[in-house]
Amino acid sequence: MPQRRTVVMVAFYLGLSALIALIMADVLRDLIPAGIAARVGYNSEGYAAALLLGLWIQFVRPRLAGHAWQWPVTLAAGAAFAVVGLLLYDSDLPSRVKTLNETLLALALVIPYVQVRRPLPPRLAVGLSAAVLAVVIAFNRTEYVTTFAEGLGLLLLVPLAFDVVDRGILQPDQPTSRRLRYGWYALLVLLPITSSLLYHGQVFGGLVGEAIRYEVRLQESFICIVLLHLYFAIGLGRTGPEAGPAPQAPPRVGAEHATSPARAG
Repeated sequence: MPQRRTVVMVAFYLGLSALIALIMADVLRDLIPAGIAARVGYNSEGYAAALLLGLWIQFVRPRLAGHAWQWPVTLAAGAAFAVVGLLLYDSDLPSRVKTLNETLLALALVIPYVQVRRPLPPRLAVGLSAAVLAVVIAFNRTEYVTTFAEGLGLLLLVPLAFDVVDRGILQPDQPTSRRLRYGWYALLVLLPITSSLLYHGQVFGGLVGEAIRYEVRLQESFICIVLLHLYFAIGLGRTGPEAGPAPQAPPRVGAEHATSPARAG
């Protein structure tokens, strides 16, 4: 088992690193058909987010937990992601490089979030995701919400993924529901595909059409979360114990005597 996990780990990180390098160097089209290369390259933000967040969760987070330098280092990392993201946003670099600014700006908030000690109440995670969704709905026609759609998508999905569904990723002893996990995985895959088909088919207009169009912009965020679920939960087996019904308290001795029939004689 440890050997299998090592193989999975090396394949995940080296595979994503190689893919991102090929996209940034603009040579992917020389290796695979141009149409496929364009589709794969379009999702570079999702691959970069999965790579950086995966490295932090697996290697940095456990080493900082409980250490005096935990929050200085975490906040410094978040600030560094924000600074580099802003520099990329304001740069004249090729679009395939500049587009990574959204990933880095999102990680500036996601990294401190995942560093917080677990467990967190699932209701809190749902509330945070609902707050992000409310911001998107309220300001969906503004420039910033449109421009940073992928980053907002990551902020929307991370609390649900790590603190509602796959709680074992950040704290291995937290119970999870297999039915909930696989239903969530299916949603992460089917929702972007369905939205893309509806969008390109111009099936809906108005507010529904706007929602579909915005969801299509979030696909890199969905790819990131799917990759992290596949790696940690399925590849490494970080699923926690299976959630079951709450154990029933044993009957009180006094109550048992009170309901037992009286002895004869």
